[in-house]
Amino acid sequence: MSHLKERKEHNCLNCKADLVGRYCHVCGQENLEPKETVWHLLQHFFNDITHFDGKFFSTVKYLVRKPGYLSAEYMAGRRASYLNPIRMYVFTSAIFFLLLFATRKGEDMVKMNETPNKEVKKKGLTALAAERKNLESKIVATKDAEDKHDLEDDLKKLDLEMATIRRLYGDTTTRTFSNKERALLILEYDSTQLEGVPKVVKSGINSAIDADRKKDSDDEGSNFFGLHQGRYKSLAQYDSVERALPDSLKDGWFKRQLMRKLVRTEEEYHSDKKRYLEHFSENLLHSFPKILFFSLPFFALFLNIMYFRHKQYYYADHGIFSIHVYCATFLLGIGLMILNAFQDWAPWSWLKTVMNIATVGIVLYMFIYLYKAMRGFYRQRRAKTFLKYFLVCVLSFILNMILFLVFLLITAISV
Repeated sequence: MSHLKERKEHNCLNCKADLVGRYCHVCGQENLEPKETVWHLLQHFFNDITHFDGKFFSTVKYLVRKPGYLSAEYMAGRRASYLNPIRMYVFTSAIFFLLLFATRKGEDMVKMNETPNKEVKKKGLTALAAERKNLESKIVATKDAEDKHDLEDDLKKLDLEMATIRRLYGDTTTRTFSNKERALLILEYDSTQLEGVPKVVKSGINSAIDADRKKDSDDEGSNFFGLHQGRYKSLAQYDSVERALPDSLKDGWFKRQLMRKLVRTEEEYHSDKKRYLEHFSENLLHSFPKILFFSLPFFALFLNIMYFRHKQYYYADHGIFSIHVYCATFLLGIGLMILNAFQDWAPWSWLKTVMNIATVGIVLYMFIYLYKAMRGFYRQRRAKTFLKYFLVCVLSFILNMILFLVFLLITAISV
């Protein structure tokens, strides 16, 4: 009920109906003076959002202290005394994520290793010639046929690399090349050289590229799910190399799209990994509300499957129960963030100890809350409820991991 003054006239200002009492029996509008102060406007705003007139606090009390009770009340039709579940979800999730984003930044998720990485080892023709002599002596000395065959394949690959360097740079004594650079020189200069070359040699070239990528992946370029952008400084360069490769060595469609994204990212961030990762982490952090929102109907579906034999429960009933569980999780999470914030300000060690104990208690309660809510709402025996609780937790974990990976990929592509 509003604290504004009631009008003396007994006609509704909204629908013109004759009034009996404070509220219109046709449209429900309260018969109040239309003039409002700023304070009344603020009161009206907060009442509409949270129903601070008692409805909000009673909802929070039952939601946290009696898991499953509000869902049972809603199903029984006793709804006027409590806040609407949808409104409660919007309000609690908004407060939870506002606090989360205020206390957690994207850069907090980024831990950059500032230790300089070892320099990638490079070799010139002189070193390669010495390596060739060493391989020849090993081939002569070895008696194992399989080892000898492997060494001969290594020698063929080395000869191919040295021949390519000589064709491009002559008998240079100043230029040096890493494993990846030597392999890519062959592919870029003349991919037809690989025609007729044994598969094991081709495999050795690809292995050289991959091994060298692992060595210098932290020194240059961008990485994503094992892909390394590395030496490609522009899309045009990457596309040119792809066109020159034989079909058997070209990237597939999906890998090509990711590589193009990596190259584009490298151009935009100029090898500033920390800035890119901060931007990436910030976007990923803001994806959590979406992950929870999309997981909610699936969570209700899992419950619907678990209790399919109980015909008195419809999918909407499971949905209301799921909303209440999510709201309780948000409220308990808010409590944890508040405790964590006050721990830094606590002047006495005994107070910090009390807060630590309270934090552990809330975390444990969050783990058992769903079980207690299922017991309170569905009213099955403990053993059955625990089994279904366990299955729902496993399915929810798998679902959230899938949603997380989907949003991780979307974030990586959209950054």
